[in-house]
Amino acid sequence: MSVPLHRPALVLLAVFLGIGSLSSGWAGRAQRHFRLSESCTLQHPPQAVVSLAGAQAIVDFSPAGNGEQVILKAIAAARHGILVQAYSFSDRRIQNALGAAKARGVAVEVILDKTDVESYEHHPPVAAVIAAKGIPVWIDGAVRIAHNKVMIIDGGDLITGSYNFTYAAAYDNAENLLYIRNAPQLAQAYTANFNWRQGCSRRYAGP
Repeated sequence: MSVPLHRPALVLLAVFLGIGSLSSGWAGRAQRHFRLSESCTLQHPPQAVVSLAGAQAIVDFSPAGNGEQVILKAIAAARHGILVQAYSFSDRRIQNALGAAKARGVAVEVILDKTDVESYEHHPPVAAVIAAKGIPVWIDGAVRIAHNKVMIIDGGDLITGSYNFTYAAAYDNAENLLYIRNAPQLAQAYTANFNWRQGCSRRYAGP
């Protein structure tokens, strides 16, 4: 189902946890936990406020949804570039679709979590499988978990949501998938974050 975004929308999320000493306590905990890795070559991207007038959103929900097909069709339609950030990425159909895009000349780059360099359930590491398709892979080990689930397509379309690129997300889990088309300013904000995380990551060189 396509949901046209006729009214300007603001991509802005503010979460206020507690007041007074509770707020300061939360800030103190956040300061203790987060440290910008010395490996990062770029500064933290600024918060973005983006108008989505003229964009179109496709929303899908798992289980028993069509999220995998939404992703596969978006990859098949890509013409210039696909930037991917993934935490868990075991869906071989999506992996193969990215490989096919790379083979037809689309510039594909992938950032993965450090767990994706490990074998799982007798399968080879996700990083190795994707790199074998000729796709450059980076491993973001500068944070506890690289938990983004993002695809930026041709600099103007964006896929995100809770949906990991896995079969479990498609068939077993309660997930949401959001595909926003014709939103270049939003894609630019996510690209800035991709570049930041890439600057904190190491290039995968094989197992």
